[in-house]
Amino acid sequence: MKWHIYNDPRQFLEQVGAFLERHEAENSLALGILHSLAEGKRRMEGEPVMAAVKEGDEPILIVLMTPPKGLILAGKPPKLGKEALLFAANSVMAMNISVPGVIGDPVLAAEFIRAWERNTQCSSEVVMNQRIYRLDRVLDMDYSPGQLRVATAEDIHLTAEWLYQFAKEVGELISHEQALAKARNGVEERSLYLWEDKKAVSMAMMARPTASGVTINMVYTPAEFRGKGYATSCVASLSQLLLDRGYRFCTLYTDLANNTSNKIYQTIGYKPIQDSILYRFI
Repeated sequence: MKWHIYNDPRQFLEQVGAFLERHEAENSLALGILHSLAEGKRRMEGEPVMAAVKEGDEPILIVLMTPPKGLILAGKPPKLGKEALLFAANSVMAMNISVPGVIGDPVLAAEFIRAWERNTQCSSEVVMNQRIYRLDRVLDMDYSPGQLRVATAEDIHLTAEWLYQFAKEVGELISHEQALAKARNGVEERSLYLWEDKKAVSMAMMARPTASGVTINMVYTPAEFRGKGYATSCVASLSQLLLDRGYRFCTLYTDLANNTSNKIYQTIGYKPIQDSILYRFI
């Protein structure tokens, strides 16, 4: 096994893109971030970490981190033994960088975490057990009153507050300033959408486009508007819009502890394809 570190995201994408695209939907997080890095669109605090474990010339594990986010592991567990994860963990440690956490397939992440904890003073905790869903076709369903529209400059302060509340609910601490910057970026890129029933009642965002797919995230409905199907209608309409634009599929991540969201996404047509787990070092 060999450890390859990359400094140019375009070169990294050229080297590992085909490997990740063998399971494009499952690897949508790493692929989408890497595409945005290659296009110079990714906002982060510090330099990205881009590396691969290779056997010969073939990658078997991809490691990607965009500070302050955690380390993303991408690979297929059946082809990866403990030796490869130990090798990856030791190689990252040798880089002497700050790693806030790890996200990836539960088998990969658990092995990496065990290796990391054996060789550092860190311990870890599970932040969230997740499930990745894929949608190829929106099912016939009843929609709530209202319609989907793209967010505009007039919505920036409202959506910034919703983004802040969303992050708070999922345990991701961001500042009001960061939420405001994210809302402005979503409006500028026309990636932030609202479900409007006389007024805005729910939101969702398109993110991380890859060669064939795109992710929907930041799905949020304020408490006073919940229970009326607004989020379901918003996600279904945005999913159809993205499919109509030429994407072959949409993906999204859910919190496995949230039975409501896991149920409603399946009524739209999303099917589970892989579990994921998010760890934080403490």
